[in-house]
Amino acid sequence: MSESSARAITFPVPPAPATAQEQRRQQILDAARVCFARSGFHSASMHQICAEAQMSPGALYRYFPSKDSIIEAIAEEERVTAAACAQLLFEPGDLVERIVQVGVEYLKHTRDRATGGLTIEIWSESIRNTAVGQRFCEIEAGIHASLRTMVFAARDRGEIDPDADVDAALTLIFALADGLVLRLQLQPEISIDSIEPQLRKFVRGLLAPKADAPVGSVIHPEV
Repeated sequence: MSESSARAITFPVPPAPATAQEQRRQQILDAARVCFARSGFHSASMHQICAEAQMSPGALYRYFPSKDSIIEAIAEEERVTAAACAQLLFEPGDLVERIVQVGVEYLKHTRDRATGGLTIEIWSESIRNTAVGQRFCEIEAGIHASLRTMVFAARDRGEIDPDADVDAALTLIFALADGLVLRLQLQPEISIDSIEPQLRKFVRGLLAPKADAPVGSVIHPEV
């Protein structure tokens, strides 16, 4: 499938809060994301979240009784977004193109400091094997399982290289995505549009049938 004929994939956007209560609740969660990205889950305080949300402690506690309840609400938001993102992978069309487009939209989603910084903080929690980290690991495991099922089914249908090591390929794809999230935080001037063609080559090189290799490329025989 040519890049021009690929069906556009848009990262899922949650509906806007409909009521004043929902707006205030989302205001708190957005403020908490900023604080957690800046100071970490453990160092950020309810006082800091109140200040960021421009809300009194009494008002904030009417929506969330504790910092843990805020973290759980953010985790639930991430779970819903991740589930919607996983569904995009099952849209019709070329498998590699779907993976690339979802990946690009994910990078755009994590580009801002609050989202990208929070993602990096979540990784730190996961490495330390904390309860917070484990909660978010469950969400990533769901995405990984969905993608793994889809890629194995595509291999069975002959859509990708029958000799592809699916698990190794997915490890590399996830590692590349994680590294790009961090790199885009360190170098915000990098254009995601400039990355997309190289990302496509990378994923296609991992998964595409040998016959789909670009003209002029060299396929080394196995030793």
